[in-house]
Amino acid sequence: MASEHQDLPALLPLLYAALSTYGCPEGSVSDHGAVFRAGDYVAILKALAIEPTSIELRKPWQNLIEAQFKVQLRLADFQCERAQTFEEIQTRHAAFVETFNTTGHWAHQERTDHRRTPAEVLGWVRGRPGDLEHRRRLFGQVQFLRTVNLYGFISIQRFYIYAEAGLSRQRVSIWVAEGQLHSAHRETLLAQYRCAYDRRQHRLREVSQPTLYQTVFASPQLELIELDDAQWIKVQQRSWSQRTPQQTSRGEQLLFAGFEISALILLCIQAARW
Repeated sequence: MASEHQDLPALLPLLYAALSTYGCPEGSVSDHGAVFRAGDYVAILKALAIEPTSIELRKPWQNLIEAQFKVQLRLADFQCERAQTFEEIQTRHAAFVETFNTTGHWAHQERTDHRRTPAEVLGWVRGRPGDLEHRRRLFGQVQFLRTVNLYGFISIQRFYIYAEAGLSRQRVSIWVAEGQLHSAHRETLLAQYRCAYDRRQHRLREVSQPTLYQTVFASPQLELIELDDAQWIKVQQRSWSQRTPQQTSRGEQLLFAGFEISALILLCIQAARW
């Protein structure tokens, strides 16, 4: 999957998708980028028994992905430059990955098992399946699933946050990490916010600084009145005090034929004597 962002909220959904598809490897090799040293990322890897490893400084060839850049430069960059939208770039990038993995590689010409393509050599390799519920709980610390309402907002605890009006009644994923909250649908970023999240109480304290992105999911319906940023409130906060207190009803004994309880008891005793 291609992503137009290289921050932690963009990395975590890709990591979750990769682990769900290919299982958990013994280790993960990366460069020294800040996103690969972030606390949430490292904590998830260690909880899944994946050893985070960094290449040596100024030795990018130690990371296999560096070797792919030149291949992509020759085979795919021209096609990506002709793309008009990010969705076209994603399509062309996926086509490049498919072509690369299914084309015979010169390094495999001497193999005795007659596996010539990267897909034939490595396509069957899988990591540890791991505990699905454990993985969901780990990523659940930073991910929420919500349904978009008719107005394009999602409700998270006491906040209404705008996602995308064109996705009304659709489920979107909400990721919270390193002071950022972003909503995504099918690995496409919809909106991003700054946030303060209390991990001990699992509660959002603050959401601010909205940034919305143009996507193919935008509603074709034009707005009746164009609103500027000041008029269009993208974050609405409900007060905890507005919650209706739960009331417990207590039963009330009604009077029988207008008699008080003591008079009713006396009447019963007299009736028993008769």
